[in-house]
Parts: sequence; C-alpha cells; structure tokens
Amino acid sequence: MVLDLSGAMQRLGNDESLFLEFIGFYEEDYPRLLENLSAAVEARDGDAVHQAAHGLMGLVASLGAKDVAAAAVALEKMGRSGDFSDADAALGKLQSEIEQLNLELEHFRRRQSTKK
Repeated sequence: MVLDLSGAMQRLGNDESLFLEFIGFYEEDYPRLLENLSAAVEARDGDAVHQAAHGLMGLVASLGAKDVAAAAVALEKMGRSGDFSDADAALGKLQSEIEQLNLELEHFRRRQSTKK
C-alpha cells in the first residue's frame, strides 16, 4: 500500500484540509531532502545519509506513506552502519516509491477538487 490514507486521516482527526497542508509541506521539502540523500549516497557519507533519510522518513510518515517510510528507514540504517553495499539499489527503490506516492497524492488532490 503506497498511501494509508485512512490511517493518516484518522491521525489528523479526519481533517482533509490539514492533510492537504501536509501534502504541501511534503511537496515543498521532499525534493531537497531527496537531492541531499542522493548526494550523500553518492559520496558514501554515512552521517549525511542518516540525517537526510531520517528527515524524509518523518516527512512521509505523517502522510501515511508506509512504503516510502520503510525505504527511507533502510537508507537511514545504511547511513548509521556505514554499509553502502546496497545503497544505490535502496535509493532507486526509494525514488520509485516516491514516484508512486506522488501519483497517489495527485489522485487525492483531484478527488478533493471535484468535491468542491
């Protein structure tokens, strides 16, 4: 499941406008975090990988994006351990999960706009 919308909505008191705000925070911050994470993986900088992955994980967890959060946690652990043997594949998985999340969020926005 890319997006646990019901879980996210439950945590936000079923406030769709608040969820839309969280989407805005995500859309504003994820490109920078992903760019920082990509650069850190390329540089094999464990501290920077850990920090960027942790920030991204927190950001997507608030949306109920469990698969993206799990992919970010995997990279966070790699950064903490300094073992980058699977980092490129893990980064690719994270990017793929983010693409899927972005599609789900766009569908949510479209549904919201047709309700108005």
